[in-house]
Amino acid sequence: MNFKRFLAVCCAAVLLATLPSCGFIVVNDLSGRSAGSEGTDNADGAAVTEVSSTGYVKMPGRADAKAKAESYLASLPERDYEGTVFFIATPDRGYIAPEDTESVVSRLAVQRNAEVEERLNVTLLADVHDGAGMVEELNQAIASGTFFADLLLVPFYRVGSFKVTSTLLNMRTAPFFDLDQPYFDRESSEASSGGYATYAVGGDATLSPSVFSGVYFNRKILEDAGVDTRALYRSVPAGSWTWDRLLSVTEAVASREDCMTITADSLAERFPDLVFKSMGNNFVQTGLRKVPVVGYTAHKAEDTMNVLERLYGQEKAGLEDLEDAVTAFAEGKSAFHVEYLYAMSWLTNAKTDWGLLPLPKASEGDGAYRTLVANDAQVFCIPKNHTNAEIPAVVLSALCAASDGYIYDAYVDYHMMNVVRDNDTVNMLDLILDSACFDFAVAFGNAFPSIADATYRLVRKCAPTNNLSDEYSALRTEANAVMKQNFDLTY
Repeated sequence: MNFKRFLAVCCAAVLLATLPSCGFIVVNDLSGRSAGSEGTDNADGAAVTEVSSTGYVKMPGRADAKAKAESYLASLPERDYEGTVFFIATPDRGYIAPEDTESVVSRLAVQRNAEVEERLNVTLLADVHDGAGMVEELNQAIASGTFFADLLLVPFYRVGSFKVTSTLLNMRTAPFFDLDQPYFDRESSEASSGGYATYAVGGDATLSPSVFSGVYFNRKILEDAGVDTRALYRSVPAGSWTWDRLLSVTEAVASREDCMTITADSLAERFPDLVFKSMGNNFVQTGLRKVPVVGYTAHKAEDTMNVLERLYGQEKAGLEDLEDAVTAFAEGKSAFHVEYLYAMSWLTNAKTDWGLLPLPKASEGDGAYRTLVANDAQVFCIPKNHTNAEIPAVVLSALCAASDGYIYDAYVDYHMMNVVRDNDTVNMLDLILDSACFDFAVAFGNAFPSIADATYRLVRKCAPTNNLSDEYSALRTEANAVMKQNFDLTY
């Protein structure tokens, strides 16, 4: 262990020595990337920008999120873990402990890790494991009584796989751990809770901006159809940016022969999920000290299914089996495109004069805008066999506390200066990054197929045909029985 710590300190010293203290840096040069190529978690666009020695400059008039993050960190228990090497097992170290530090966000993540290491006297090492194999490896470690990792960083959709094998600690039992702190995403912990246990939690340290999605629009196509795009922007804070409003705009451009109305690409399969959640529905209703149940009825989801039927029913919509739709949007061939935020970097030099909006609401009277994050959004879990649960609980808290707010601010600031084409899009980007939502069905649907069958798989299947009620009752009954059996209120 001491030898590993020595190596870790040497690696960290080399890495920090390579980071320039100030001056001009190239952030993710995308000059060779086409608008259809695959994005990465920290794709920040192609441009040159000047940064301070910290990699982040607070914009005038914006609250000092860095100071707030530091206050959160200072409020945690003071600990000296005596140089312990702390291993985080993850299938992808790109956002939590990036090796490529060219982007501003990656540089800040490295700096954040160094702050946590210094405060707690630990060395953080991200240990990369295959996502599917991690469950088996942890099982083997528990069976043999050997060490696997201090902390797990896993895709949200895999949480159920660990639950099935009873390899995760109930986070509520960890010492000095408070899931109600503002630097944890409350919905992520609620969506991974059932009965008396909470299995995972997310925060700014785990949720890369690339796991969010939005609605890109072609300003010229919309304005040629008589749509006031500034009014669309204003409708967002006014609360009147709804799916009905988007549909009315698509109908206004449907007569054009040279473009499609609305498209999706890398998230086409998940498009019904996004509409379902953004319209205020929950696939599963759950939380601490609750037995999870299917969280919607066919009647309550009727408006949502009507919207989906109208969207899929448009002759010029490209929501299924449309390859390279983002490139078509970049070339001005669609009015709206629903896509992850990393697509912004591909549109830097696009022919299309584009803007960005959040996913719409169901109606003007609804609450906040909701963005169901990507199924592979990462969350923290604590392995059940950890000999001292305090250590992963405190380190996990420190990582989320030290990340809160300001890393997202830096992401927005970079895109404001180098990627987006109007100030309104900056405001939309800020809002989207504050709209994360999760669902129990995503976390546990792969491990318990009956849950998936009654929730997102059913909605996806019925989205074009609007026949949800045909199978809903039987599937709901089966899913509720499985959840009662596996997430009950007995010890």
